[in-house]
Parts: sequence; C-alpha cells; structure tokens
Amino acid sequence: MIYIIYILIILLIALIPNLNNNNKVQLSILVNNTISKILLLLVILFISLEDVPLGLLLIILYFTVLLNQSESIEGYQNYFSV
Repeated sequence: MIYIIYILIILLIALIPNLNNNNKVQLSILVNNTISKILLLLVILFISLEDVPLGLLLIILYFTVLLNQSESIEGYQNYFSV
C-alpha cells in the first residue's frame, strides 16, 4: 500500500512543471500563505518521523511546488480568460 503512495507522489513531482498557469496559480495560492507553509511543513515533519522515504518525497514535492510558481505580471490580468 505504501508503494502506491510513493508512486503517486513521484508522479505528482513529475507532472507539476507541466501544469498550465491556472493550476500553478491555485497551487501558489495554497502554498504562499504563511500559516499554510507552517502547517504543510509540520505535516511533512510528522510524516517523516513515521516514514523517512515518504517524508523525503513530500519535501521534494513541496519544494517543487515552490519553485514552479507562476510569475506575477504587473497590471490587470483576466484570470478566467482562456
């Protein structure tokens, strides 16, 4: 069962750079808040205390999300335009 979780996290790490801008914006909104950063890192800490390889994969996933945020553009940009 744990190997399925490993494979899912590895697939998420591989697919995050290929997301479109709308999904990258949603991920950056989820991760950029200070409280959410603290909560995510605490969850990763508790998971890594139980299962070290899973914790390492989650840390890699967290930093992948942080590094692949969409660039902010000055001025008005319609979020819902295709």
